[in-house]
Order: sequence, then structure tokens, then C-alpha cells
Amino acid sequence: MADSLTLLDQALFLGEQELQALAVGDVDTADENATRRGSLIAMAWDKREGVALDALQCKLLKLQALQGLLTEEARKLHASLKNELQKTKKHSVRLQGYRQGARIAPSHSRFVSKQG
Repeated sequence: MADSLTLLDQALFLGEQELQALAVGDVDTADENATRRGSLIAMAWDKREGVALDALQCKLLKLQALQGLLTEEARKLHASLKNELQKTKKHSVRLQGYRQGARIAPSHSRFVSKQG
């Protein structure tokens, strides 16, 4: 079994991979890494007995800084997705207008008698 500091190092590595995945928009990989990172941190916390508190604090502060970067990158990705959805919605509305303009009106009316 790995000790607490090794588990936190693995969590830091996964966090960096998660950050790279978010930067390229790979949300599925980022989600998997976040889940594994969370479980590693929980395991490290359970095994914290007998570990030097200074070393543990240093690793946890690095994780905290990494979490800030992850949150910032996720917000950027969220904003870009929101902009793309708004563009798509505007494009859809514009195409809806073209569809209505291109409709052919029926050549007969049920209110006008053609029998004379």
C-alpha cells in the first residue's frame, strides 16, 4: 500500500492531466481523472497518521492551487460552450425565418369558390 504522500503525488499528477484535458475540451477524460483524484485524496487522508505535517501541508497546498487552476479552466470551457450554444440558437432562429419565407402559399383558398 502506498503512503499518504505518494497518493497525494499521484493525485497531483492526475490533476495536471485533468487540467490538460480541460484545456483541449476533453470533458470525459477530465471527469474520469477528477473522480480518481478524489478517491486518491480520500485514501491519502485516511492514511495520514504518522506523516510529517509539514510535508502533508505542502502537498495539500499544491492540490489547492491546482484546484484553483482547474476551476478557472472549467469556467473558461463553460463560457466557450455557452457562447457556442448561443450562436447555434441564433443560427437556428435565422434558418427558421428562411424556412417560413420559402414556404409556398397554396394556390387555392377554401373561402373562394372557383365554380363561379
